[in-house]
Amino acid sequence: MKVGDMVRNITAVRTNPAVHDHPVEAGCLGIVTGVRQTDLNAQYRASGKGDVYVDVVLSVNGEGIRCGNYLAGTFEVVA
Repeated sequence: MKVGDMVRNITAVRTNPAVHDHPVEAGCLGIVTGVRQTDLNAQYRASGKGDVYVDVVLSVNGEGIRCGNYLAGTFEVVA
């Protein structure tokens, strides 16, 4: 997953409470705006890489909704 990828949320998410605080059902499309590799949980993986967190702007009813700092596995790349 990289910045600019089109993604779909595979589980329901909550938006950033500072901007919009409402649930977003699974299946919405969006664009990745940020990707951060961390060292968290790296010791449990053979690859030695930690968790990856992403920022995504989802399109919900024609409105751009920002979802920040979610684990990358919350979204799937569709294009």
